[in-house]
Amino acid sequence: MNSLFNLTDYTPIQHVFFAVGCLLWVFTYIGVIRNLRKNAFIEIPLIAVTANFAWELLWSFYFITNMGNLYVWGYRIWFFLDCFIVYGLWKNGYKQLETILEQSYAKLIIVLSFACWIPLLFFYIKNYDYPVSHNGLYSGYILNVMMSGIFISFYLRNSTNRPFITLSGAWLKGLGTFFISICCFLKYDDWFLLSMCLVNTILDGVYIYLIYRLRKNGS
Repeated sequence: MNSLFNLTDYTPIQHVFFAVGCLLWVFTYIGVIRNLRKNAFIEIPLIAVTANFAWELLWSFYFITNMGNLYVWGYRIWFFLDCFIVYGLWKNGYKQLETILEQSYAKLIIVLSFACWIPLLFFYIKNYDYPVSHNGLYSGYILNVMMSGIFISFYLRNSTNRPFITLSGAWLKGLGTFFISICCFLKYDDWFLLSMCLVNTILDGVYIYLIYRLRKNGS
C-alpha cells in the first residue's frame, strides 16, 4: 500500500470517521502523558496499558493495515506515544495496586502481563482478525470492550486517586472510539464486530457519567 488512503476498499466518509477517531486517540495519549508528568499517576489501568501496547507493537511493525500509509504511521504514532505511558507505568504503576504484596511485585506483573498479551494477540490476529479486517478492528475492539469495562471498575476502586483521572481523557477516549465505531457501521455488516461497537459505546458513556456523578457529589 503506497498511497496515503486506500480508496478501493474504503469510502472517503469511512476514512473521515476513522481518521478523526484515530486523531482523538492521539490527543488521549498526549493528555495521559501530561497528566502523568503532573501527578506521577497513570490514569489507564495496568492491564489495559499492557494489552494496548502489545496490540500497537504488533500492528505497527508486523501486521500492516491496508487502509493506507497515513494509518500505518498513525498506528506507529500511537505506539511511540504509548512508550512514554508504559515508562510511566513502570515507574508509577504500583500506585494502582491495592495491597503491599501486589505493589512489591508491580514490575513483574507488568512484564508478565505484556508477555502474555503478545502471543494471545499475535495468533488471534494472524488466524482471525487480519484475514477478515486487514486493519485490526476485531482484536482492537475485543481489547477496547475489556478496557472500557475495567476503566469503570478502576475509577470506582481508586477513590484516593480519582482527582488524577481526567474527564477530558474519558471524553477523548469515548469520542475517539465512537467515531471509529461509526466507520465500522458504514463498512461492515458483521454483528459480532458491531455489537462490540455498541457495548463499547455504552461502557464509555457509563464511565463518563460516573465521573460527572461522583464529582458532583464530591465522592
